[in-house]
Amino acid sequence: MKPIDLRTRSKLFRGAKTALKHIAEGKFDEAQKATADLLKEAGQTAILMGVEAKAAWAQKNPKAARQYLEKGLEMSVVGDLVFNRIAVELGRQIGDDAFFETVLRVALKTTPSDAEIRYAAAGFCYRKGVIPAARTHYEAAVNLKPRFVPAMRDLGIFYYEIGEKDRALRVLRRACEFDPKLRESLLELGNARYRVKNYNGAAVVYETVTRLEPDYSPAYSNLGSAYRHSLQFRKGAQTLKRALLAEPENAGGYYNLGNLEKEAANLKPSITAFRRAVACRPGEATFHWNLALALLADGQLGEGFDEYEWRWETESFPTKKRDVTQPEWDGSPLEGRTLLVVSEQGIGDALQFLRFVPEAIKRAQAGAKKGRVLLEAHDEILDVYAYYKDMVELVPRRPGKEPDFDCHIAQLSLPKLLGVKTTEDLPKAPYINSISPDRFPVPDLDPAKLNVGVVWGGNPAFPGDDIRSSKVEYYEPLFGLDGVQCYSLQKGPREADLADAPPSLIPLSRDIKSFADTVSIVRQLDVTVTTCTSVAHLVGGMGCPVFVLLSHNPDWRWLQHRDDSPWYPSARLFRQAKPGDWPGVIEKIGVALNEMRKAKTS
Repeated sequence: MKPIDLRTRSKLFRGAKTALKHIAEGKFDEAQKATADLLKEAGQTAILMGVEAKAAWAQKNPKAARQYLEKGLEMSVVGDLVFNRIAVELGRQIGDDAFFETVLRVALKTTPSDAEIRYAAAGFCYRKGVIPAARTHYEAAVNLKPRFVPAMRDLGIFYYEIGEKDRALRVLRRACEFDPKLRESLLELGNARYRVKNYNGAAVVYETVTRLEPDYSPAYSNLGSAYRHSLQFRKGAQTLKRALLAEPENAGGYYNLGNLEKEAANLKPSITAFRRAVACRPGEATFHWNLALALLADGQLGEGFDEYEWRWETESFPTKKRDVTQPEWDGSPLEGRTLLVVSEQGIGDALQFLRFVPEAIKRAQAGAKKGRVLLEAHDEILDVYAYYKDMVELVPRRPGKEPDFDCHIAQLSLPKLLGVKTTEDLPKAPYINSISPDRFPVPDLDPAKLNVGVVWGGNPAFPGDDIRSSKVEYYEPLFGLDGVQCYSLQKGPREADLADAPPSLIPLSRDIKSFADTVSIVRQLDVTVTTCTSVAHLVGGMGCPVFVLLSHNPDWRWLQHRDDSPWYPSARLFRQAKPGDWPGVIEKIGVALNEMRKAKTS
């Protein structure tokens, strides 16, 4: 490309600046006129291609933007700073690493002394794990532009991560001289890493802030949460307590401490922390909700179910309260009215709390004049509820399309209404018992063997399912046990995992059409092995033997520190000794199955 004289280059810069201003204001016709003038002045240039790319991107045409950039990269010459900055900005946003690397290579070759381009190159190299190059570019950016605070911030964090902590603090303290709000910027950087679940990276940033400003309480609070997610419970508790010493009324700090202690299976201090959070901010629904979960996990059902009513006010709660005008049932006799028992959450919740329906019906019908009780059920378990047809009218769950009723009660509000205070007050299983083995005879069942149903996962869309669910490959040691025959009862998206299972696992899943089929199968088996899924509640509600695999921090209903369940006396609980240790759980279950087999055949 023919060199451009200084006078023409100056006109190009001014014209490009005008065009870019029009693009930023959305005045694309004016921008087009400006670019036409640029074309007349100097012909096709990299700067012109950059302006055209910027206009295409602003008009949501990324394909054209990339094409213009590619042309510009071919035309770029030494000193094309305007084009290179546009190319770096858009190249990053396009999201193609290979293309962005090409952009950076050209920009660094033609404008190697620009601090912003060196900063962009540093970030790219850091993300790719090319640490020496990242260091070179970060240091160059800071040296080329001594008050370049974002580069100084990231260089400080970089030094801290590679262990040069004193140097990191020197850089960051210097940056604070230019930007007194740097701690907030650092905190937001940590929060950005936290939001994408880079908890170790977030912890590094928060640690840096605490070193930089030892009395800055929010950094300690956030650091404690990052430690919790990276399973450093002791360090997390110490850090959160440090935050609370500095700020004793920090409700969020107590909330974070409550979550940490609960995940570490320390329920007493967890409950204490949640109570302090509630005392500091009484109207915060999330605090009450998490207090409820800790209390219920500790077996304090009375207060737990009282606090559980805050679920309706909790923004993150997956089920919303029914938008109806009829009043909630107060537990008094119906006297001719119609009561709707609302199935509010998932199938597992509905099955677990089905036990409370008979007592609720008894109260509702205690008056001189009988009423009607409508019991909602998910379509998948309507058949399972057949036993209750003589007590209630079963209706399919249709939020927003409910049949006529006079009052209503959410199914999980029944324990509070019925005065359940402790686990001793729970109605006992079995309470699901209406389906016989004849519905789904298990083919070629060998009574001489221990026959085992297996389920390894729940609904992947459920929050936290990646923690509560296992994988079929972890179960494989069970499939080869002598005298043990395993049958897959797995349904839903994880049924596809059967393709990788050994042939010794018999796949009944393909022929199971409903939960009623599962009930029929379970009655013919010796035991069911499942993670925390609706099948665990189904089999437990039937009163049949069930082994439940639990994560290190399971749902509240399995309580803590015990291998039995007051909710399901026929259940045995197998908990992870440490987070993620499904192989250790399976090993214990293998021992238990062998013991059952020996007892059966002796």
